Amino acid sequence: MVGHSSSGKTSYMAGLYSIFGDDKDGIGITTYDQAKNKRLKMIAHDIRLGKYPTSTDIASEYNFHLTINGDSIIPFNWYDYRGGALSQSSKNSPEVAALVNKICEANALIVFLDGEKIVQSTDDELEEEYEILLWAIQKSIGSKNNNNYFPISFVMTKGDLYDDYSVLYESNGLDYFMPLIKNIKDGKAAAGMVTACEVSSGGIYNIFPPLLFSLYYGMSDYIKKRINYLNSEIESYNKLWPNLLDDIFGELSEIFGSGSYKTDRQQARESMAKIQQEKNNLELLESCQKGMKEQIDSWVEENVILAF
Repeated sequence: MVGHSSSGKTSYMAGLYSIFGDDKDGIGITTYDQAKNKRLKMIAHDIRLGKYPTSTDIASEYNFHLTINGDSIIPFNWYDYRGGALSQSSKNSPEVAALVNKICEANALIVFLDGEKIVQSTDDELEEEYEILLWAIQKSIGSKNNNNYFPISFVMTKGDLYDDYSVLYESNGLDYFMPLIKNIKDGKAAAGMVTACEVSSGGIYNIFPPLLFSLYYGMSDYIKKRINYLNSEIESYNKLWPNLLDDIFGELSEIFGSGSYKTDRQQARESMAKIQQEKNNLELLESCQKGMKEQIDSWVEENVILAF
């Protein structure tokens, strides 16, 4: 995710984790980093009391696990970019190049647009604020594989400041991104969505769509590549250790007795079991895609998101 300091990224993450963190029902996320687990929950608690996190320019990375009904399915990294590239005056700076590379490496991108700035800023202020970001996204899209859509979510934050979200959708700031949005819509490299969200003492709204949109479009290529790799590993193990899968359900001590050969095969069996478990998890996640698409379509019909 990328956005300027004070754009609402930290509040969004805290709101997301407060609802979907450690969720035992349906899709959720969790982190085994107890410090970040505690920090996200504390920020969400403070926000409910009307105390918002202070702005920071320090990038952060969250090492999450995607869960389904409480079971860990796959690990993934969520990178919060706050580097100096966004305030650079030159597109040729090392900081801008690093930002472009970071987006190119990602499976999905969430762009945070400060709800106050996109409503109140002049055209000149918007150009100064977002020119580098817009250019970096466009350049990154050009490097993407046209066989798979790269998901880009535009999240307009601080919706609680307005009586309704139409102020955000009709803002000069969102209009500034319309050429990029049109390019995404007309192209074959990316899929996009726009939504307004709210994380405040008054409640938490519309924080799930960016995550589900990123998952639906971002995981297909990952799952396919990963399953192909795991299948090749299984094949290699089967050549070296015939009928190894059968061992997973048996007791090696009864089959092989004692000795170093048993130890080698035991290690191979344990590795094979981990490979098979990951493959099962990926296939389970793949089976959820239809439900994800139905939910996204429902949000479009209900005007929760604009998809293109």
